Amino acid sequence: MMSPEFLNAFKKYNGIIVVAFLCLSSVAALAGNTPSEIILASEEWLNATNRDGTGLYWDICRAVYEPVGIKTKFVIQSYNGSVKLVEKNRVDAAVGIYPDQVRGVLTSQYPFVKDFILALFKKTRLKQWNGQESLQDKKVAWIDGYAFEEYLEVPVLKKEFYDRDLILRQLDNDQVDYFLDTRNDIESVLNKGIVEVSQYTVETVLELDRYLVFADNRRGRKLKQIFDSRFPHLVKSGEIERLFVKWNW
Repeated sequence: MMSPEFLNAFKKYNGIIVVAFLCLSSVAALAGNTPSEIILASEEWLNATNRDGTGLYWDICRAVYEPVGIKTKFVIQSYNGSVKLVEKNRVDAAVGIYPDQVRGVLTSQYPFVKDFILALFKKTRLKQWNGQESLQDKKVAWIDGYAFEEYLEVPVLKKEFYDRDLILRQLDNDQVDYFLDTRNDIESVLNKGIVEVSQYTVETVLELDRYLVFADNRRGRKLKQIFDSRFPHLVKSGEIERLFVKWNW
């Protein structure tokens, strides 16, 4: 017959084994819930989300995810199309989003870049720029989905388009008064030679933060958690600043 001392020792030993097993199971479950890749969608922005996988935004995503074993894959889609892919759970996240008008997704805790939104217009349009007041009740164009009217403090006659080249031609033909877009995108479209650049000028209208938005599912929640945890450390370490310098941002 087993002694009481042996039985007590055996119970304690079994208890330790059970606790250890549960701990290991929890760790394994956590590791198992971490996706091996993240699929990110974005509009193509020069030096930010280039079609060939280069650019500041893509580099930031790599810096966040690849050191923890998560491969990054990129999909080029329109701004609205990128958001819709996230909403339909067809990709894990969309990059460079103004989140105020997006529903049914998870927004990163931190913005990863600040955008300067410029107004492009003909020099003959007005004698003096008075900030947003100059836009009031004017025909103001931007890319569909950007929803700049939500950030402007004055009412405008918004004109939304899918193509920047078309907006520039409309501007040149006086069919719209102003064209709002990011600095990089305005520089890019002006370099195409569509209009005589010397006839135009730009003024800063807004400063907006861009975020990642994630699919509202288990994968999305895990990938958002990783971004929210790692991004501040990359800022603190100087890695994000290094990437900004690399891309002359």
